[in-house]
Amino acid sequence: MFFFFAALMAKAQSLGVFFYDLNGTYTNIRNAPNGKVVDKVPTSSDGMLLVENPVNGWWCIIDNSYYEPDGRIYKFSGSRSGYYIHNSCIGVATRNYGGETLCLRATPSARAKVVYSFKEENLLRPIDVKGDWVKVKTIDGKHTGWIESEWLCGNSVSSCS
Repeated sequence: MFFFFAALMAKAQSLGVFFYDLNGTYTNIRNAPNGKVVDKVPTSSDGMLLVENPVNGWWCIIDNSYYEPDGRIYKFSGSRSGYYIHNSCIGVATRNYGGETLCLRATPSARAKVVYSFKEENLLRPIDVKGDWVKVKTIDGKHTGWIESEWLCGNSVSSCS
């Protein structure tokens, strides 16, 4: 697990996420954005992965692997051009464990207009990343905005406190 978080810190535009696919039995891993399915992960997986460079809803998977909470590492296979996952299959949780009010903003700035605020912990879908800000959408699809990455947790089974 140390390497997972060390890699996250090394790449400023990367993001730690977990599988959160509500459709079907498997999450497809592709060789390009909207490309050929080259590997599959059971939708029951609590796996975590690092992603970067989002383009039109598709994230590139860093290190061609994912990590289970028990420390097992799985490498993807079947592609020479990299591995990609759609943002509809991944999630992040908010870290407002103390009931802090979090805000989604119109642009990646603390001074930007607030488009949605909440006090309860939430699951979100990551859309984009710019520096220390992540553009997200609520799971129900009703709200989209930017949030500081420090308020997000890419661990599916425990808090990131």
